[in-house]
Amino acid sequence: MAEKNISEAELINQETGGKFKALPEMTLTTRLILGECHMEIAEILKLGQGSVLELDSIADQPLELWVNDQFIAKVLPVISHDKVGAQIQEIASKEQRMREITLQSDE
Repeated sequence: MAEKNISEAELINQETGGKFKALPEMTLTTRLILGECHMEIAEILKLGQGSVLELDSIADQPLELWVNDQFIAKVLPVISHDKVGAQIQEIASKEQRMREITLQSDE
């Protein structure tokens, strides 16, 4: 008997008993965090064109990739086809990513 090729959506549907049937088609907010800094309101009001913000991240350290406010991976910035991109260096397991994303949608 030939093995049937199934899509990832069908596999997720089988694994979850249909509970998350539409999950693979959901749109999620993705953020790449370059770093952060804390500023007083007076400093923010002085910002203008050409102002430079010093962030807490170090230039050669991986950045954080967040999906729906859940940390997913550490990445390095790259240039790909004249666009800024992110190369994944370390990522949570598929099970952990699914758990984090589905927990977020339950709230």
